[in-house]
Amino acid sequence: MKKILLTLLVSFLTLAASAQVYVGGGVGVWRNTDDNFTNFTLKPEVGYNLSDKWALGIGLDFTHNYYKPHEVDDDDYGKVNTFSIDPYARWSFVKFGPVKLFLDMGFGVGVVKAKGADDSYVNWNVGLRPGVKVSLTKNLDFIAHAGFLGFKGCDDEIAKTGYDRGFGFNVDSQSLLFGLNFNF
Repeated sequence: MKKILLTLLVSFLTLAASAQVYVGGGVGVWRNTDDNFTNFTLKPEVGYNLSDKWALGIGLDFTHNYYKPHEVDDDDYGKVNTFSIDPYARWSFVKFGPVKLFLDMGFGVGVVKAKGADDSYVNWNVGLRPGVKVSLTKNLDFIAHAGFLGFKGCDDEIAKTGYDRGFGFNVDSQSLLFGLNFNF
């Protein structure tokens, strides 16, 4: 066991020494007071820059949705948590100065659980997420994602509740994430 941990540590330090690894993530918040709806997303990520144009990474996505119409008295009504794993390949296709435009191409698989429910359900997606990266310093980048183009699917039970399912393109406040990445 010690040999395995030592091998992993040496491998990580070797990757970090070559300034190719980044760690960071994003956060997004949306509140609609008229509908009493709140969406909060926290997405840490780690990745490896293969070149100036290509990177591979994986994000862990936690999303909390709260929806309680004003006329509903149930405290557990409309509280839904989602946890997903989202591996991706990032292609930076335009660079001007410290700014890069990119596409994250990947898929995600998640587990959806409503508060008070006995069962949890699966959702998935395959598609593209556009974004922008601004190099603030040599080791620090500002990252923003907005939108999704691709396919989203889910179990039949949560599809009945209006959960996203199908193919399309959307740019909305819930898909907007801002974050920072630290480059080793």
